[in-house]
Amino acid sequence: MRKLLPYLRPHLYLLVLALVLLVASGALEAVLIMLLAPIFNQLAAGVGVVVAGEDKFAFLQQLLGLNQDNLGRIAFCLVAFAFFKGLFLYCAEISMSYTGQKVVAALRKGLYRHLLDQSMAFYALNPTGKLMARVISDTERLQETVSRTLTDFIRQVMLMLFFLGLVFYTEWRLALLSFLIAPVVLSIILNLGRRIRKVSQRSQENLAEISHVLQETIAGQQIVQAFGMEEYEKKRFGHSTDQLVRTNLKAARISALSSPLVEFIGYVSFVPFFLYANYQINRGFTIGAFVVFVAALFRLYEPVRKLSRMHLYFQQAFASSHRIFELLDTHVDIQDQSGARNLPKIQEELVFENVSFSYPNSTSQPVLRDINLKIQRGEIVALVGSSGAGKSSLAALIPRFFDVVSGRISIDGNNIHEVTLASLRRQIAIVTQDTFLFNDTVRSNIAYGREDCTLEEIIEAARLALIHDFITSLPQGYDSVMGERGQGVSGGQRQRIAIARAILKKAPILILDEATSALDSESERLVQDALYHLMRDCTTLVIAHRLSTVRLADRIVVLEAGEIVEIGDHQSLLKRSGVYRKLYDVQFADVRFASSS
Repeated sequence: MRKLLPYLRPHLYLLVLALVLLVASGALEAVLIMLLAPIFNQLAAGVGVVVAGEDKFAFLQQLLGLNQDNLGRIAFCLVAFAFFKGLFLYCAEISMSYTGQKVVAALRKGLYRHLLDQSMAFYALNPTGKLMARVISDTERLQETVSRTLTDFIRQVMLMLFFLGLVFYTEWRLALLSFLIAPVVLSIILNLGRRIRKVSQRSQENLAEISHVLQETIAGQQIVQAFGMEEYEKKRFGHSTDQLVRTNLKAARISALSSPLVEFIGYVSFVPFFLYANYQINRGFTIGAFVVFVAALFRLYEPVRKLSRMHLYFQQAFASSHRIFELLDTHVDIQDQSGARNLPKIQEELVFENVSFSYPNSTSQPVLRDINLKIQRGEIVALVGSSGAGKSSLAALIPRFFDVVSGRISIDGNNIHEVTLASLRRQIAIVTQDTFLFNDTVRSNIAYGREDCTLEEIIEAARLALIHDFITSLPQGYDSVMGERGQGVSGGQRQRIAIARAILKKAPILILDEATSALDSESERLVQDALYHLMRDCTTLVIAHRLSTVRLADRIVVLEAGEIVEIGDHQSLLKRSGVYRKLYDVQFADVRFASSS
């Protein structure tokens, strides 16, 4: 929990205020109990019961100006103290609730920023649903602890201290006798706390697994239905849910055991206490003092009982905080080096020098080996090769989605590892096969990455991407909401919206990752026309399966098993009868070229 202190520090004044209010509330609660002494002493005297002895609470009557037989004023004090006790408690809970909400909001923002900074390798190793569970469920449990449980914990501690002082002040021998059970109770609480912490961590992991299964199934619903796997997914989700139920029930059994055990041991301890109390009364212990002692002692066991249960809640919070800070402590693989500088706009070339790459934690052979390639400014270079040859991996190294294992990538002589990520990625636009659109308006999706653009610029980009007419046909035009992942429009329309986004960015380097491979012929023609507008004046790297895209390239780079095996234009590569020719014969044999080909 030490790691939580930096998040609590900005709200320290509220914590101090809440502590002062809770101390005042606890003191007033003890005073309310002490007021029982003059009440019962006067009631006993009224029925003729007189017990000689020292009135240990006479000072309170003098302090409050209470005279003998003045029950009305005592009643007024009871009401006034109860009001202020409630007011202080209310203000303390509001202060702690505000602190809890702010702390958890800061934690969530920190987690979100940390996740946005992570590399693609991190997301390959960590399922989305489990990450969401840590950001939402674990922080929610922590917020509940800071806002409510911590408030109640401080209050119960204050009550316990005040009542403890009260019972010792009233009769220290009786108090010692009553606290013989303390070591037993403490042992039970600590033992149950250790068990609940382990179970709580397992519970949060089960909840994360449910989030993962749910996210995966919803995102892949089309595949689930297409392959008739609804029953399988129901069983998978049911199994994860049943595991969570079993874990939570185990936690409930441990938690439910705490209070009954503590209460039972407490009542057992009262047997010798009452025998000794009777002996003390016969020796001059006043009725009022005895009532205060018994009331304070009973009230003392309430904080003890609640604290025993709160200890279990704190163990659950510790388990959640461990998962949260475990994620926050995850190293960010891709980040700016110390002294990184801004990258100027590309003027000459993009160069790969002896680049080798393998995915983190991969035991297989390197994905790329000794890549040497120069791409001139304004040149269109196509990457072709069989599946798994390393085309997409090579392109992903340019915006530093991954870092090279050896070698270097430079733009105009500037090593991309020595420039800021923001200035590097500002110069790169990407259009992929799996176009991602946000559940937002068309305007916002096109303007993503260009918050300063005008509507006129958005419309111009849409015109160049050949999507403007479709957008204006929508009920709300550019203010129409796309739906999750843009599922409300066709694949070709999504691609052209993504192309409009890339056009608006006006980045000098363009990466097209199989941008047309999943489209029909008509959609591909429209997208190709839009790509033509996009690629003008851009340094373009095209990852392509279809020949129509390859034909736009100035050069074709052929990859095989992570190595460059051929470079040339279409005609020269066909004449070599090498890898490209084999790919052509397999994939493009039925395609008729124009006479210019």
